[in-house]
Amino acid sequence: MGAAPAYTYYPERAPERAPRTRISVVPGQGPRTQSPALPSSVVFLAKAVAAVLIVVSLVAFARIALSSATVATSVQAQELSSQIDQARSSGSSLEVSQSLLTNPTYLKQQAAGLGMAAPETIATIELGADVVAYDGAGNLSLSKSVALAVSAGE
Repeated sequence: MGAAPAYTYYPERAPERAPRTRISVVPGQGPRTQSPALPSSVVFLAKAVAAVLIVVSLVAFARIALSSATVATSVQAQELSSQIDQARSSGSSLEVSQSLLTNPTYLKQQAAGLGMAAPETIATIELGADVVAYDGAGNLSLSKSVALAVSAGE
């Protein structure tokens, strides 16, 4: 037999099939191989023990997971505490440096060490109008701005 279709819309083309024979099963006379059934109380007890073991193992895994998460969080907290301490000490040293660098006595000593002296006279330049000038291309012109500043000062 070749590859005949399993179903066809054309019954006249359907291949002829051999008639089916009926088979009946008659139990034999030999011993049965089925194992004896356990009492229901033993089966129930086994199921209960299995359920308890599963619950206990799930609780143990949950405790392990929580313990590891607690340790990881504790390590991160210690790292953050050390970073906070470092930032505080750095801030304190910056405050001391800022206080030293803005002290007028310290500034005068440093200026004298560099050969600087206080000015003999103090003058103030007052600029009335805006002295910034632009060239033909629209760029700032320093020379025109200086000339305007000098003429404004006279």
